[in-house]
Amino acid sequence: MKGNFVNFRRNRRAAMALALLAALSAFTIALAAGEMLDPYFGTNGIVTTNFNGIYDFSNRVILQPDGRIIVSGFDQDSTPFVARYNENGSVDTAFGVNGVLTPQISPFGNMRVAVQSDGKLIVAGTSNGRFVVSRYTANGASLDTSFGANGVMYYPDDGSDFAVFHFSDVVIQPDQKIIAVGTEIIGNYYNYVILRLTASGDLDETFVTNGVRILDDDDFPNARYNSARAVALQGNGKIVMSGDMMNDSDGDQEITLARLNPDGSMDTANFGSNGKGTVSFLLDGFVHSSGALLIQPDERIVVGGYIDYYATPNSEDLALARINANGTLDTAFGGDGIVTTDLGFRERTSDIVLQPDGKIVLVGKMYSPDFADILLVRYNSNGSLDDTFGENGVLRVDFNNASDSGNGIALQPNGMIVLAATRDGNVLLARYITDVSDHPLVSATFTSKSGPDGWILESTETSSRGGSLNKTETTLLVGDDAKDREYRGILSFNTIGIPDDAILTSAEVRIKRQGIVGTDPFATHGDLLLEIRTGAFSGSLALQLSDFRAAGSAGAVQERLTAQTYPWYTAVLGSTNLKYVNKYGVTQFRLRFTLGDNDDMSADHLKLFTGEAAASNRPVLLVTYFVP
Repeated sequence: MKGNFVNFRRNRRAAMALALLAALSAFTIALAAGEMLDPYFGTNGIVTTNFNGIYDFSNRVILQPDGRIIVSGFDQDSTPFVARYNENGSVDTAFGVNGVLTPQISPFGNMRVAVQSDGKLIVAGTSNGRFVVSRYTANGASLDTSFGANGVMYYPDDGSDFAVFHFSDVVIQPDQKIIAVGTEIIGNYYNYVILRLTASGDLDETFVTNGVRILDDDDFPNARYNSARAVALQGNGKIVMSGDMMNDSDGDQEITLARLNPDGSMDTANFGSNGKGTVSFLLDGFVHSSGALLIQPDERIVVGGYIDYYATPNSEDLALARINANGTLDTAFGGDGIVTTDLGFRERTSDIVLQPDGKIVLVGKMYSPDFADILLVRYNSNGSLDDTFGENGVLRVDFNNASDSGNGIALQPNGMIVLAATRDGNVLLARYITDVSDHPLVSATFTSKSGPDGWILESTETSSRGGSLNKTETTLLVGDDAKDREYRGILSFNTIGIPDDAILTSAEVRIKRQGIVGTDPFATHGDLLLEIRTGAFSGSLALQLSDFRAAGSAGAVQERLTAQTYPWYTAVLGSTNLKYVNKYGVTQFRLRFTLGDNDDMSADHLKLFTGEAAASNRPVLLVTYFVP
């Protein structure tokens, strides 16, 4: 099936987002058609880092069971790195050296990372024409010397073999044995190679005869050029390898797969019809993306790659194939088991992930001589583009006209997508919440609490320190007094009722005016500003003199209160401040004017109702959220 050209109507996307903003009143997070960046991840859903040099390129992303994120990649000198991030997107500085470890992988060697059940890291790749598999302590600080030889295992162990080996992928079995796959090159022959290691890093002699199996042109007839690109485990312990090959008879490319029994023997009885336990399917120009292999719960197999532009001049197309558990093409997928998608430019697949509902999400890039953008594409379980995602199933991400490439994808248990990409030589992570419209919005109203709210008066005109306070009056004051000392007000809301995993879509503070003393401070003191604090400004819920100048959570980012329905003033929180609404306790706000006083030695201030006032006059915080 050839996917239709997708016209990326950015203006239409913007209009859709604006319509949704209007429908949700004060929805402050930018939405696409069916997904949004997670505002609690990094800065508005995005993290950009540079580790080893001027240019860093991400390779893959995986998730630890505790939610931390591991990204692998290379710098501009092809020096590899493995970095770990906390669940909120901050670099985990307790890992390696300032969040990074540098494994023993040679330049230009592929690299994969896997996590054992005890948290130790398996880092595998290529080193000088050999497989190298190493194990690091869970904190990435050092090699685990109980593995292999001082933490490292090489295959072949002496490097004297006349063959050259290129590593592609690694997976850890439930019993903690390690499977690594790649390609053996001997002259003009490219062969699948698979090896299994014990948990201690030795070749597993219960796997075939010596822990290693080579699949050559006897296993894949008529093919001398057959490269293994990925490996995955079925639920029954069988091992699936996939790759691509060039057929000797016609020079066309093919998708190739092999299935092995848990002991390393070929599954000749149940997979394929050639008696070899292997299958191949013609798809001219097919290039298998390294590691892009999925096993569905029903044991059907999904392979990801792309059609090289040499086969389709001036174009590269996305390619997916789904194979039944018996090795035949699944005709329920795209009509013949193979789906290619042409989006009008050059497109490459990097990685794929399977959602619990059977939908497949592909990450890669779309590019031409003039641009390079990250590409996310979602397919329904039948192989059609999912028009509830992005624009007709496609989300094209361009970060400020940078040169971007999507390289890895992982799915969190809550359904969020973590994307690893490269942006102008920096590692970029982004976290998306998908199917936003499927989650019902919840509205919650919180009232400012008497006691913690009130006003604080500056000690002297220029001290910028609190001198006196009042937490019992029904009004708080904002402006200045007859000695040009500044009044600032504090509002306090107990927002602990918001679910821990909620994603806030909007929040606004409303406060009612009681009156004005002297000259209207809006005419002389500038804007009425709102600052936010997760928790209490001074660390204590009781109103403190130190609340006058204690730092807010968002630094210099403030909101402006404007008159909406007189006598109420409203401030809508922008995306920066929105993430500081506290789901685990109190959220406080400080009110002040741009200017502390107007130097006229006369009291000029605004009186606003507090939590001590009658119920209908009290300040409120209105929050809208959903739970993914």
